[in-house]
Amino acid sequence: MPELLRVFLDANILFSAALKHESRFHGFWRLRNLVPLTSMYAADEARRNCVNEEHTYRLALLLEQTHFVSDVPGALLPPQISLPAKDAPILAAAMHAGADYLITGDRHHFRRWMNIRIPTAVGAIMIQEPAQFLDEHLDRLEHG
Repeated sequence: MPELLRVFLDANILFSAALKHESRFHGFWRLRNLVPLTSMYAADEARRNCVNEEHTYRLALLLEQTHFVSDVPGALLPPQISLPAKDAPILAAAMHAGADYLITGDRHHFRRWMNIRIPTAVGAIMIQEPAQFLDEHLDRLEHG
């Protein structure tokens, strides 16, 4: 049986998955051996950006299938990791929750930290873009 992966989803991933029902991003909720995680901070950002009631409704359905972890102030990031104030709480929450991966489409702010193992108090986390994560992990994770 494949290992259970704890995957923290950034607001832009939640937003994109809810935007179109046929989105490839829905793969995160279809994998049996993956635990989708997010924080209220990320969920609230995704909600604020929804374009219409249908989008908001689809987001709510996805969030019902997502495990919420504690919001953590960005100031708790290790000092060597520098991110804008709006992004720091995302990585801090993912690290604090013991996520194996942070999935984000924000190449601009997270680029420096992508595809490297960042040590955490309980292991390590890797930041990846959604397509890369799904390409690398889809074959070894069972579909629900």
